[in-house]
Amino acid sequence: MMRGSRSSVPIAMVCLFVSGVVGVAFLRNYYYPSLAISGEASTGTWLSGVLLVMAATLSFVTGMYRRRGMWFFVAAFFLILALDERFMYHEQLKERIIFFTYKRNLTHVLLHELPVIAGACLGAGVAFFLWQQVSRGGRVLLACAVMLGLVSVTIDVLSTGPVLLEDGSKLLAELLVTCALVLNVGSSDVQN
Repeated sequence: MMRGSRSSVPIAMVCLFVSGVVGVAFLRNYYYPSLAISGEASTGTWLSGVLLVMAATLSFVTGMYRRRGMWFFVAAFFLILALDERFMYHEQLKERIIFFTYKRNLTHVLLHELPVIAGACLGAGVAFFLWQQVSRGGRVLLACAVMLGLVSVTIDVLSTGPVLLEDGSKLLAELLVTCALVLNVGSSDVQN
């Protein structure tokens, strides 16, 4: 019981932080709530970057304790996602793919979404690795994160559904992964 309460405090703090930021963002964008989460300059985009940097840091710390190189790859993956969230590298790649394929009459939509699909495939590999490493409670959080990530990627690739659902699913998935990593760092396995 002591271990559960010890690891739930940091998770509660992360969730309280995220809820507070999202709550303030919705209050500030009362008439246009989608602007709180969606859009390149939104609070949701900033918060997504913060959660990804937290996930990268937690993965790096775990890698230092466990002395396993794969954790450093996971940390780099989350850090690259955070940088992409800020600088929109996948959008720049998509523009180049569209420009390159337009001249050659290759206009298949899935080809244009190759950066997102490649990121999702790498994310699936990271999720598989994390599944093997985290506790039972972390696996529940991770499974929910994977489902929400699939919703977000599907909406993004197929360009269907509301943007608020896409970005909200992505943000919630990142929160759940971060919480799973908090549980992992809080476990005695990592600390010893």
